[in-house]
Amino acid sequence: MRIIYAFLIFVGILLLILPVAVPIIKTSAEFSMFNTKWNGCSKFAKLLYERGEVIPIIYPYNSVKVSKLKGVLVVIGPDIDFSKLEAEEVKKFLENGGTLFIADDFGTANSLLKKIGVKARFSDKQLKDLFYSKNYNFPVVVRIKDPRLSVGVKNITLNIPSAIVGGDGKIFSSKVSIIGKNMKSYPILAEIRYKKGKIIMLSDPSILINDMFERNRKFIENLVEYLGSNVFYFDEAHHSDFNPYSIATVYVHREFDREKAFQVFLFVSALAVFIESGMAKKILQITTDFIFRFASRKEEDLFKDLPDWVDRKTLERIIHEIRTGSKLGDRYGRKRIHRKVKERSEQSGSR
Repeated sequence: MRIIYAFLIFVGILLLILPVAVPIIKTSAEFSMFNTKWNGCSKFAKLLYERGEVIPIIYPYNSVKVSKLKGVLVVIGPDIDFSKLEAEEVKKFLENGGTLFIADDFGTANSLLKKIGVKARFSDKQLKDLFYSKNYNFPVVVRIKDPRLSVGVKNITLNIPSAIVGGDGKIFSSKVSIIGKNMKSYPILAEIRYKKGKIIMLSDPSILINDMFERNRKFIENLVEYLGSNVFYFDEAHHSDFNPYSIATVYVHREFDREKAFQVFLFVSALAVFIESGMAKKILQITTDFIFRFASRKEEDLFKDLPDWVDRKTLERIIHEIRTGSKLGDRYGRKRIHRKVKERSEQSGSR
């Protein structure tokens, strides 16, 4: 028995230290939460997950009934237009108090904004600025009006951004930024109230890609807080090249937990004492006796309140016949048949 108890302890501790298998999906789609390369948004999705729940949407909005969801609908870098049915779902989602966060650059999301009746748009031209990092494709933004977004943020580095036309601006480019031939300050992030809900527009989805994440980490953390929810629905349905090319398994190794290991040892030790002391046997015997007594008591109850016209001996004989499997009793019942089979087998063996 000692070997068995030692084995139980070994198995219990082994389960504590075995690695956990976690399935993952990978894709090469730009801005996808499943893309772990430089142009994916896996780091941003992980940050959302640390705050709450992240649920990917891979089917059209009218198929998954977006109107019934509660939380934030996250749309990053869409390159497929939104249908009228999808727009109706988004309208109801917003009317019910949902938040729509759209990060786009050159206007694909405008098809959705137009269908839900919002005047604000993403410009279809690139924003350029005299203040930049590396080159003019990476403008640097410092005008952050909303204090919730500016905490701990020195600047935001953009990556081939657009701008927002209309909407209540929260973050702006410098006054010497240019779109086409017009030089002025343009909204980079804007918020629009929509019935009970709200729309948050960001004119540069590239801020959120893995390659730019560390550079803008503090701002992105503030942005997640600003979204104000712990449930996020991540749109993959409007990425045209969303093509999961592999489903892999990642093994996460767990550290040895001494406290849980001691609990396993304590449990097995208590189990050993319980069995070896005879307590388990006694409890089993008591339980068995109780069941038999209960069963016999039930049988006695059959004769307890019999009407006067019932013959007890006849009733006992019927019960006996049911038990033996024959209406004629032992003479032709199971015992009689078993005896006949045994006699025939002995006769054939003697031959």
